[in-house]
Amino acid sequence: MLNPIEYVQTLNKRIARTSFVFILIAIAVYFYVNGPAYFQNWDSSYGQLISIYLLMTVVFLVWSGRETKKEIERPVYESLTGFAIFFIGTYFLLFSATYLSGSTITPLPKEVFWPTVIIQICVVATPEELMFRGVLLEKFGILISSFLFAIWHLYAYNLIFYAPETIGVESLFSVGLAFIMGIILAVVTKKWGINGAIAIHACYNLFVSGAFVTVALL
Repeated sequence: MLNPIEYVQTLNKRIARTSFVFILIAIAVYFYVNGPAYFQNWDSSYGQLISIYLLMTVVFLVWSGRETKKEIERPVYESLTGFAIFFIGTYFLLFSATYLSGSTITPLPKEVFWPTVIIQICVVATPEELMFRGVLLEKFGILISSFLFAIWHLYAYNLIFYAPETIGVESLFSVGLAFIMGIILAVVTKKWGINGAIAIHACYNLFVSGAFVTVALL
């Protein structure tokens, strides 16, 4: 017979995990509906992508692996601490590499700064990590999950930046980079948990989008 205390504890964990995913779904739906109000170049491609991110989040809720569920159910302070450490560390590495290489990053327009930050963290990075590291990594291993991560980016990049019927050198480079990133994020997930992978992914997205440059201009 199930111990009532154990049942309540299990129920609380389920509620915590479900609430977390529900918040992600709510944010994604909000931007799906209100996207054109924030972004001048918003079109059906972005709506299609957010629909897929919604599906990724639901897939995680139904088929996530045991190890990832443990990560989601960790105490809040542990999750936030781990996220902050990886986020700050990734920013330092990206900033150093950009500075040493002499590269420049175009800042975001101020009016889309906060919507972009929310989208990159909640709608893009987190659902992708929940799907590829939270579901597929535990089921298929590092190489296959990373390969699927790369194929997903081939589809996403072609949908937004290139003609869907063409696969050029630029998009293939993006696939190769996504495959390497997938391996790195998988190793981080195995060693330090999915919070670290989400932090690295979110920081990278914000950095290359120009969000960090925009902070200095706000």
